[in-house]
Amino acid sequence: MAGKNTPAGRGFVPFVLQLSAPVKVLLLNNLGFNLGFYMLLPYLTTHLTDGLGYTAGFAGFIAGLRMLSQQGLFLVGGTLADRFNYQTVIMTGCALRVAGFALFAVVVHPFGVVAAAFLTGFASALFSPAYQALVARLTEGEAERERIYALQNVTTEAGAFGGPLIGLALLRHGFGALCTVASGVFFALLLLQWAYLPRLEGSEHASPLPVWDDWKKVFGHGNFMLFSFLMSVYYLMFNQLYVLLPLSSPDSGSVAGVFTLSAVLGITLQMPVSALAVRFLSRSARLGVGLGLMSLAFLFLLPDLGSLFGLSLGSLLTSAVLTVGTLVVFPPAISMVPELGGERRQGVCFGVFYLFAGIAGATGGGTTAWLWQRSPVFLVTALTFTGLCFSFLLWLHSRSMECRPCEQRRTA
Repeated sequence: MAGKNTPAGRGFVPFVLQLSAPVKVLLLNNLGFNLGFYMLLPYLTTHLTDGLGYTAGFAGFIAGLRMLSQQGLFLVGGTLADRFNYQTVIMTGCALRVAGFALFAVVVHPFGVVAAAFLTGFASALFSPAYQALVARLTEGEAERERIYALQNVTTEAGAFGGPLIGLALLRHGFGALCTVASGVFFALLLLQWAYLPRLEGSEHASPLPVWDDWKKVFGHGNFMLFSFLMSVYYLMFNQLYVLLPLSSPDSGSVAGVFTLSAVLGITLQMPVSALAVRFLSRSARLGVGLGLMSLAFLFLLPDLGSLFGLSLGSLLTSAVLTVGTLVVFPPAISMVPELGGERRQGVCFGVFYLFAGIAGATGGGTTAWLWQRSPVFLVTALTFTGLCFSFLLWLHSRSMECRPCEQRRTA
């Protein structure tokens, strides 16, 4: 339980003001990264099909390629962060995103579109593990890390909420103008990173050993690997916000309501929910309760609960409960990654963690969409049962970690 002198016990504004300049820049980075991303990506498929005349199949291939180049290369990005320095890898990720979005503005040939999609995905594979590892290096202690990761989630939701609205307004001036502005956001972030982020070397920058030795150490760390596997279900559940909820919503208005409600709850409730959870629940309990709430959220999709202001009440309740569950589980889960990794090879640890997340999100999304068309009751029952089982196992595993001395959790 956090005391009144911990970050979790201080007021929100004083806590933000006392953060170091690099941490503030990293949070601003996260806001800008998500803002620029969501300005463009929701409208890319329409541009490819209606604007350039490509088939829906090609547009789907481009979306899959972007996801694969991101999720499949997280380990590469994390390894580069550990072997070089975090600032350089983060800046390289932003530079690739500038190039990828600028290409989308001008290319019409399919090979050009493929190159733009690959650069856009690889940019995130570089940025995300290095970003998370640098946040971990710049923070100390469970309470401070968890509070900062909660703030990170607020900036993520704000970017996801504001990005599509700004993108929609820019579309009036053409898709090229939208790409130019989105690319400009990342260029501004690049300058900010160059000016304010420290050139902090990764923990393995002087290691004479080959990179696969780092991979072997992390993949051989049983406690961390089990934690990453159990947390992959979190991403399976969270991804249903973009897969199952649109499929189950009766109209486009309900879909918009689902996303809007989730974003608003994330922005307004993340910090108070985190503070209450820290006050009344242990970290292992926060993980179990949060994932359990996410698992139970889908039960609202089965009965016909009617509508509220013309929007599907079942979809809105699912979105609300699912989002609150993420607010409880995300900050403690992310804060445990560097800790379970032994505070070494943090880039590789986050790379492996996100690799599990990407596999679960990608495979689970297609599977749930297929099952929803055939048996919604079976799908919801399976999702809920699986989520509750994993929430219990996650609580059990994290509780066992809390009971062990820190020395036993460190890797060599």
